[in-house]
Amino acid sequence: MYNKRCVQFLRPEEIIYYRKKTSLIYLPLGPLEWHGPHLPLGVDPLRAEIAAIRLAEETDGIVLPTLFIGTERERSPEILKNIGFKGDEYIIGMDFPQNTLKSLYFKEEVFSLVLRNYLELIIDVWGFKNIVIVNGHGAENHKGVIERLRKEFTATRNVKILHIMPMLDFAFGIFHSGHATKEETETLMVYYPESIDLKKLPEKPDPLFNIKYAIVDDPTFNGRPSKDFTVREEEDPRDSNKERGKEIFDETIKQLKELILKEIR
Repeated sequence: MYNKRCVQFLRPEEIIYYRKKTSLIYLPLGPLEWHGPHLPLGVDPLRAEIAAIRLAEETDGIVLPTLFIGTERERSPEILKNIGFKGDEYIIGMDFPQNTLKSLYFKEEVFSLVLRNYLELIIDVWGFKNIVIVNGHGAENHKGVIERLRKEFTATRNVKILHIMPMLDFAFGIFHSGHATKEETETLMVYYPESIDLKKLPEKPDPLFNIKYAIVDDPTFNGRPSKDFTVREEEDPRDSNKERGKEIFDETIKQLKELILKEIR
């Protein structure tokens, strides 16, 4: 869909104009990853893309085409036990045994090379000085790759690079790691409602078992699973509300805008 902030729709003189005016460019990214049977695989990069376009409009920047790439590692025994597994299984990211389709996770070293090359092109070829990586994916190794490159390029080149995530309170250092739960569902409900099918989930009050649906709430990822290893009521995607989703995402954009203007502009 056409958007005047997206690089793929801009003529050369328009890109040069923004490079001279603010030198601010956004790079949204995230992998194609299982997000339960009710959500599309592009949840992470789509949320990043939506946030990047809105932030570019708010801060007078432009947006690169979204990179539908990201990485994951095998789950630790502790995390597996919190989710409800025995702890000795070999499971990459959210690719649980009962899923009907695997995610497209890049190898960590490949993701690192792709992102490095893209940053080199943005900085050395196009000459942009202010870069915001809008990352929709919360895997620790994925974030680690971004952070290592951010630090390296910031230290070795005359640029500012900011790594943000499109989630409420991220600007305050708070990271919510629920997966395919209410917040993610509500964001997509606002922007891409046709991509959601809540009928793919069992009707309430049937529980959403972590293992069965690969839907996991924030407390579980943080070492506080529910007694029966199911998604808690407050994060149940079946209770998603479009109006609340818009309100939460609007506040998210407001917080991230303030962070960007403080750190980069």
